[in-house]
Amino acid sequence: MRTPSTLPPAVRRVLPWLLRWWAVQAGLAVIGRLVARQKDEGDESTAGIRRVVVIGGVELRPVNRELSRVRLDLVMAGGRLDLTRVPHVPGGVDLTVRALMGGLGVQVPTGWRVWWSCRGIGGVGFAESDGLVRTDDERGADLRIHADVLFGGIGVEGAPQDDSWGR
Repeated sequence: MRTPSTLPPAVRRVLPWLLRWWAVQAGLAVIGRLVARQKDEGDESTAGIRRVVVIGGVELRPVNRELSRVRLDLVMAGGRLDLTRVPHVPGGVDLTVRALMGGLGVQVPTGWRVWWSCRGIGGVGFAESDGLVRTDDERGADLRIHADVLFGGIGVEGAPQDDSWGR
């Protein structure tokens, strides 16, 4: 077994940096859990949902017929939002996403009209071939996405025919 003094010089230089990086990641994860404990609201059966996720992931499948808003704050995190169990909601659904080095996949029922506004370095990917319609009419949209992203993105796709999202 090697002692620290017999480790190669390159390893001795890199090891402290790696330990600091892991400590920063662990600290962010703990802070994220504490913030989430205070800020998270609702569950999949409520009309409003909010989640804060730092270093990790979240998967939501809302079922409330009166769903009106979903807010996701993602910091070095990923998420998946499956809206296929939500019937057409009068007035539409507002999705607010703030992502820092994070991403979100949104699955929408076929035929929904989607509008979005995205600020920052990143964007929204949209698959019109999935039976979705992009609209410029914010008020008439079934899903309105308001996104602030920095090195992140949002992907919007229609419901798959083979149920590959594991319902």
